[in-house]
Amino acid sequence: MRFKGYTRTTALAVAIGMAATSAVAVHDDGTFELEGNAVQDAGTPPPDDWQTLYQGGGSPTVFSGIIKDKNGQDDIFTGGGSKTPNFIADWRRKFSPPPPDKNNITNAYAANYVVNGEQVIYFGADLFADNGDAELAFWFFQDDVAPAGTGFTGEHVDGDVYVAVKFSNGGTQSNIAVYEWWEACDKQDVPGGGGPLSAGDCAADNIRVVVAEGPATCNGAHAADQPACAITNINEENSPWPYTPKSGTDGKFPPTTFFEGGINIFDAFGENKCFSSFMASTGASTSFTATAKDFALGDFDVCSVDVSKTCVNDTEDDDAPTAIVYNVRGCGYNDGGGAINLTTFQNSINGGANYVPADLAWYQPGPVDDGAGGTRDFNPATDCDDPLKLADAIADGSVVGSPSTFDLGSGDALIYEFSETTASNGPSDTVTLGAQGTDGSPIDAASDSATCPLRTFAASFNVVKRCAADLEDIGDNLAVLINVQGTVCNTGEVALTNLTLVDDPMMPTGVAVTLTPLSTTLQPAGDTGDCTTYSGSYSPDTIPAGDICPFSDQVKATAIAPVNSAGAGCTLLGDGTSECEAISNTATCNLRAVNGDNNCATGPLSPLPSN
Repeated sequence: MRFKGYTRTTALAVAIGMAATSAVAVHDDGTFELEGNAVQDAGTPPPDDWQTLYQGGGSPTVFSGIIKDKNGQDDIFTGGGSKTPNFIADWRRKFSPPPPDKNNITNAYAANYVVNGEQVIYFGADLFADNGDAELAFWFFQDDVAPAGTGFTGEHVDGDVYVAVKFSNGGTQSNIAVYEWWEACDKQDVPGGGGPLSAGDCAADNIRVVVAEGPATCNGAHAADQPACAITNINEENSPWPYTPKSGTDGKFPPTTFFEGGINIFDAFGENKCFSSFMASTGASTSFTATAKDFALGDFDVCSVDVSKTCVNDTEDDDAPTAIVYNVRGCGYNDGGGAINLTTFQNSINGGANYVPADLAWYQPGPVDDGAGGTRDFNPATDCDDPLKLADAIADGSVVGSPSTFDLGSGDALIYEFSETTASNGPSDTVTLGAQGTDGSPIDAASDSATCPLRTFAASFNVVKRCAADLEDIGDNLAVLINVQGTVCNTGEVALTNLTLVDDPMMPTGVAVTLTPLSTTLQPAGDTGDCTTYSGSYSPDTIPAGDICPFSDQVKATAIAPVNSAGAGCTLLGDGTSECEAISNTATCNLRAVNGDNNCATGPLSPLPSN
């Protein structure tokens, strides 16, 4: 799909008026060194240089890395369709034979910064050989452009940036121009007469001038008036990364083999922009009709989105063990260079299916408590992972009806909020946030996960015992039979399983009898199935003395409570569940002696035979 930049005409008109009064000169903004070498100078603190970034330091929002070409697989343009004004689908690539030494790129690199709210991109490349003159171009694509087979994937988007640089006389003379891809341009619209082109002119099919060609050298008297500049090394310079020239010393750039430059995107275009890919290329000449020779291409996701997630439980009153209500909050954060729109939002619970929360709401953050009795502005860098600050910012924030129509500037954040109801206790959840540049350029989605807090639910139950003593005829004697029955009821919040019951008669021998419950599972209190009945019997092996035979004891119940439940009489098991215990009331079953004998122990009663 080819995006159209319907709003870009106004931006270009603004840029034409701004180019002569650059607010942030790329060569002296204190952010990056453009002095014709790649090594960071001494200073406190020093501006970044390519060495800084290569070693993992610096403060760019995006660094392409050192994109290898000749040091890796040598990507080369081939075919007559590989020209600047042509569609990317017309470009062709090969791996050999290599291009002319003077056109052979060894490495390329780019870094994006935001300086006082303005997007500034620094770019560079080094070549295999020096011949005193060089012509390089640098593409910044909004689409994901990548080599594939003998061609490329991705498409041009109106507003793609093309910076052309030409060095001559050993690098002492240089010109630079900034163009953009603009499909409305036709070569028939190019002004005639062969004179210099101005900003807004069509330069070729699909190519429009943004900054007219002019002196390029950084640090020159003109540099403060130019939103772009470039410079090369006049002397041999050290390479911070592995580099082997055609002739000379390994690890050192011969004169005019190292090139670097910068462009203030905001000054040139009147807006910050989103890019996905970066390409350095060389050609036979700077003419738009010339076939490109060599290229180095890599990812350059200038616009990006980040997302945070917190999961809390604001109140436990609305929770049930099978329906726990969690409160989820976080930020959609623009951590790139250009303005973006948040487009899609989904949540998943414990790796389940993605869904859009029904009560999802977005807010512009309001002020938050500063901890000293006052308030301060919401700070995405520190507050997006703080549940209290997020709730505070929502309380004093303003509702955003549709984040997809809200232009989120670099460094800014919107806060989201929703609730989720799940039977999972303490789930690990993931949110995924999609975005695109305000000009429609694609941005990689972001995701973040958070583990919700465990909820502790009450586990408890009680046992009621009833019993009756009867006589059982066993032939020559009568034996005592104790019949036991009762109920077990769940008085807690969680279901109990594996219910077992044991009657433990208070006899010297300590006889224990297992009783049979009607159900071994008890539902939470108040639910159907929260109580069950039980019954059983036993014959004591010892008869107490006296005319009243008191058989007195209790029933002990045990059951398993689920993970993250607790209560009196519960012991945590190794798998996270708990074993809970309850003891019944003491029930006494009296049996009077019979046949005129007032002593139970000597009367006609006898215990049931052991067999």
